[in-house]
Amino acid sequence: MGAPRQMRSYDRSSATRPNLGALRVARWLFWTQSAGWMLVGALLVIGGLIVLSGGSGLPGIVNDPAGDPPLGGWIVGSGLLVAVVASWGIWTGLSMRRLTRRSYICALIFCGIWIVLGAVWVRIATTPIPGIVVIVMNAFILVGLVAPSSSRAAFRPRT
Repeated sequence: MGAPRQMRSYDRSSATRPNLGALRVARWLFWTQSAGWMLVGALLVIGGLIVLSGGSGLPGIVNDPAGDPPLGGWIVGSGLLVAVVASWGIWTGLSMRRLTRRSYICALIFCGIWIVLGAVWVRIATTPIPGIVVIVMNAFILVGLVAPSSSRAAFRPRT
């Protein structure tokens, strides 16, 4: 009959085999979303610096010759905060390549925070569309990470 075939880790059970497609999509969404937020953060910092320097000089676009340091400071601070959170999202997407429990928990926390921020955005912003997009994207990532048992199993420690 020949030599016995060795069982590979992915041959043991379909329940423990990671759903690599869902994890790839989650990583791609983390990177895409975080790159977009990094761009928003950079634009906020630049806009805040323009406000701090006295405005752009263009009619209708922050034209305050005295400048408004409190507003400019808030804009720069918000931009820096958004950039830091975006870099956390990029790091989370990269860390999901190793399929550790830490990266799984970090991804869940990241999505939860952005869903809450998206809900706040929908509640207070003049247009709720960006908040809805943030909620839907992060909910989609959460469903991909939590719903399939194979995705959850991919992050369990190997014994």
